[in-house]
Amino acid sequence: MSVHLLQTATSVLLKDPTASLADVARAAGVGRTTLHKRYPTRTALVRAVANDALDLIDSVARQVDFGSDDAIEDLITRLVALGPRVEFLLRFPGLERDEEVRTRIEAMDQPVLDLITRLQGTKLRRDLPAWWILHTLYAGLFNAWEAISYGRLAPLDAPRFVLTTVFEGVGNAGSTDRA
Repeated sequence: MSVHLLQTATSVLLKDPTASLADVARAAGVGRTTLHKRYPTRTALVRAVANDALDLIDSVARQVDFGSDDAIEDLITRLVALGPRVEFLLRFPGLERDEEVRTRIEAMDQPVLDLITRLQGTKLRRDLPAWWILHTLYAGLFNAWEAISYGRLAPLDAPRFVLTTVFEGVGNAGSTDRA
């Protein structure tokens, strides 16, 4: 029940960040007291959803060989598959103020930042800071998940869209018309 409850809470809170515990309980098909026993406050529920998403990312990241030059492609493909459960981390307001969640995110970012730094000058541009490239990856993931949820993008195409944007950008390299 806990996985279903967290998945439902993710969906409800992404649709309405102000949703109450009663709204989540109703959507999950459980009583408010059942939800309150498990998550006594809305903050506790939000933290549980965030930690569940972080656990999912961690389990996926452990499957990626960060020593490989193709690690970014593998990581993005795996993260796209996690969908809204991870989108929650990028989209839900206020998570950056939760020290526990922020600390976990920063720790999980480090291997990706190290990978980006290692690939700068070969697969990735050297003239941009690694943190910028990392945030560009996150923005691409967010855009992909949002496009998937709106029915604009097929899940199997999403990794290619994100990676093409990161590796090639959206500018026309051959164009002489620059802003």
